[in-house]
Amino acid sequence: MFDFLRTLGEKDINSMQLGKPRKYKLARGDRSMLFKGKLLSFYHASGDCLEPAAQNQTHLATIAIFRTQTRYLIYYVLEYINNEHISGKQVHVHATATMDETARFIDAMAYVNKKSFAHAVVDDARNQDR
Repeated sequence: MFDFLRTLGEKDINSMQLGKPRKYKLARGDRSMLFKGKLLSFYHASGDCLEPAAQNQTHLATIAIFRTQTRYLIYYVLEYINNEHISGKQVHVHATATMDETARFIDAMAYVNKKSFAHAVVDDARNQDR
C-alpha cells in the first residue's frame, strides 16, 4: 500500500499524488519529515500570475493539506521578499486534529495572495477527505 518514498519538494506535490495513501518524506531545509498519509489538496502560486502587489511582498508559494491516521498536516512554503529580517523560501508544517481546525488555521493566514488559495484548498481537501 505505501510503496512510495523519496524526499518531496514543493514541485513534487501535484495532482498525481491526490488521494493516494503513501509514505511521504517532505523536505524542510536540511532535514526531512517522514509520515504516512494522503494528499488531500494543494496550491502552487507559481501556476498563477501573482497580482503586482503580491510580487514584491511576502506571499504563500505552496500549500498542501495531508491526512494522516490521526492528524491533518498543513505543509506550506512562504516566499519572503523585501523583508529586512528574513529572505527567500521558508518551509512550515502545522498539525491540526480536525478539518475545521485546518480551515480556521488557513483562514487566519494574512498573506497578500490569500484570496487565490484559501477557500479552494480547504474545499478541495474536504471533498477528498470523504
